[in-house]
Amino acid sequence: MRIQILACASAVALMIGLPATAQPAPAAPAAGTTTRTIDNAKVTGTVTTTRDPAAGQFSRTTELTRKADGATSASTYTRTRTETGFTETGTFTGPQGNTLNLTGNVARANGTLTANRALTNAAGETVASRSLTATRAANGQVTRNVTTTGPQRLLNRIGRPAGARPARP
Repeated sequence: MRIQILACASAVALMIGLPATAQPAPAAPAAGTTTRTIDNAKVTGTVTTTRDPAAGQFSRTTELTRKADGATSASTYTRTRTETGFTETGTFTGPQGNTLNLTGNVARANGTLTANRALTNAAGETVASRSLTATRAANGQVTRNVTTTGPQRLLNRIGRPAGARPARP
């Protein structure tokens, strides 16, 4: 009987203490500009992020210098909300001076989502692209059609903050 009372008292104490340890949801990003400095063993540089939720705009400018040889890389990325989704553009210059340009958009309408992304080089040639169309039927079934060209890893990294990489298993 004494063990049951202790177990019950412990459970009640735990339930009372849980709300005190709960954390509030993170606030939505505020409008304005923030600059973050990067300085680690390999690179030094800055990442400047500008948000304007009211206008539906987000932009990021990154400038990095490799410590080993002084090579620099830079990128600009802008995403703008539209009535049905968003558009995105970007320019990325690597340490060897090669420049890639990004264009993309996402649109939703009548149960259909379309998303397109293309990466072109300085000569205007498409390096990588992805087109997605997803349609939801009346029974809830989703049909996806994806067409890709080139190395998709390039498209997957664009638009992420510097240093953001998926965790490895």
